[in-house]
Amino acid sequence: MVMRERLRRTLGGAGRTLITSGLLILGFVGYQLWGTGLITAREQNRLKDRFTSELARVQSSTATTATSSTSPTTRPSTRPSTGPTTARPTATTSTTAPASSPIVSAARIPTVNDGDVVGIIHLPWSNYAVVEGTSRSDLEKGPGHYPATVFPGQLGNAAIAGHRTTYLHPFYDADTLHVGSEIRVDMLWGRYTYRVTREPYPVSPTDVAVVATHDPTTAMLTLTTCNPKYSARQRLVVEAALIVAKSPPPRPYVAQPPPKQLQDPDTPDGVSKNAATQASLRNGLAGDTASRTPTVLWGMFALIVGLAWWWVYRHWRHPLTWFAGLVPFLPVLFGFYVYLERVLPAGF
Repeated sequence: MVMRERLRRTLGGAGRTLITSGLLILGFVGYQLWGTGLITAREQNRLKDRFTSELARVQSSTATTATSSTSPTTRPSTRPSTGPTTARPTATTSTTAPASSPIVSAARIPTVNDGDVVGIIHLPWSNYAVVEGTSRSDLEKGPGHYPATVFPGQLGNAAIAGHRTTYLHPFYDADTLHVGSEIRVDMLWGRYTYRVTREPYPVSPTDVAVVATHDPTTAMLTLTTCNPKYSARQRLVVEAALIVAKSPPPRPYVAQPPPKQLQDPDTPDGVSKNAATQASLRNGLAGDTASRTPTVLWGMFALIVGLAWWWVYRHWRHPLTWFAGLVPFLPVLFGFYVYLERVLPAGF
């Protein structure tokens, strides 16, 4: 009888442990698919408000400049940088210009830092604020513009990356785009509409050719996301060309010194110049090593709280005791999930 009782308790304990582990794993999957969306949704609201405010400020500055200056000047562009300050965009446009004309010259793009909002992309299913940069932290805020590519509204290939299944999954339905689908991008310097020119297709995660500028005389837009869904094994690529009739005239990029843009791999020096960019394309998928220590600490904290909850409930078995223990456990578990998701390779 004693052996049978011990076996029953052992099997019961093992069963409860497996059930608890399964629930924790399901909870983590739920956090990845839906919980991360809460983080991104909050950032999206903040970024959209920031873009709206900046757009209103630039429009006000444009109106003032247009009425106080009769001889507009042209200044060289500044590319995105990681400097501590952000240049204020200025503009000189005619007061009789159509509403679709650029607010600021596309040849004089204001400086933006990684993580700053650069525009709003309108897809058939929704619209999202686009940030500068494609690092893991950047893409947690929303779709990210590849810093080594031109901006929408400039001649060349403007490239934007986005999550497919996590962090609000902005590009979840990218595979439903087809030839003729239209994508609009609102920038401080104009509203640009692009038309998809070929069916979405998969490539290797490090295929830098898809975001490189092959024809500097044509304004293109490229979207990249992970493929297939719930996997980072490939990239799904969507290519679109500017609809000139629905957009301001695209401007060539002019800067001093010239930007370090992606080189066409078919050129003799393209491979060497793209080595750093290929590495940057992988960074957004790699785990965040800085999150390892917080993950361990939060995991230990969750374990302590969970064991304390179990001990209290074991001695005072009552529904109120169970729910009382759930209150401190869930926030701690959420913190653990946040850092665990960051330390693991991204599933996009």
